[in-house]
Amino acid sequence: GCASAATVNDSELTVHQVQLVLERQPRLVQGDKDGTAAARVLESLIDQELAAQAARAASLDKDPRVVQRIEAARREILAQSWQESVATGARAATSDEIDRYYEARPALFAQRRIYVLQESAVEADAATLPALTAQVGETRSADELANALRRAGLTPATRVVSQAAEDIPMGLLERLAPLEPGRSLLVPQGGTARIFTVLQAIKAPVDRRQAQGSIAAYLANQRKGEAVAEAMKGLRAKARIGYQGSFAASAPAGGASATR
Repeated sequence: GCASAATVNDSELTVHQVQLVLERQPRLVQGDKDGTAAARVLESLIDQELAAQAARAASLDKDPRVVQRIEAARREILAQSWQESVATGARAATSDEIDRYYEARPALFAQRRIYVLQESAVEADAATLPALTAQVGETRSADELANALRRAGLTPATRVVSQAAEDIPMGLLERLAPLEPGRSLLVPQGGTARIFTVLQAIKAPVDRRQAQGSIAAYLANQRKGEAVAEAMKGLRAKARIGYQGSFAASAPAGGASATR
């Protein structure tokens, strides 16, 4: 069996239990300069075990709400464990796939930049949006943009941010990448609009060798997610799922039966 770390009344806490906490909370290990992380985890487990023993003595383990929470935690752990087992079977990315990913996204790699952006938020309804978009696209500096917004009777809320290409949403990055410094683009957002002005675009390319690890990890996570989604789809296809009561109305179309 596993070595004992401590006894608490008639119960035992093992070294494995301490290690499990450390594995789940790697920050404890990373910040463990004085080598006390394991001892501190053990103390917290002792407190937890004492409280759990007191809960059983008070018959809280028979409280319906507590029983429900225990079952919910058990279900979550089992589901997560099964999904993790499915994910481990996902195929790793090949060198050719990594090459294709690298070449298809020059804004992230070969032509990567650090962007200094002025972000301006203004009110813009559907009627004024087309004209405002055109005006913003014609401006060639932050000053020209400010004048155009002033003429349109708009007072923007403005801030300046510095972001690397990988920290910018891909859809926005693809539109920012071709812009020369001074140029702006407008992104509608409900009844408002966000205007991004490129103040600086500092070249900071990442070569294929440097990018290989992060691309492989990204593709692996993507494959794992797809494998789990496909496996869950298969489970749903084989299962008998009946939606009850008020939930019958929300049953997926063509999915499980609805019972009232």
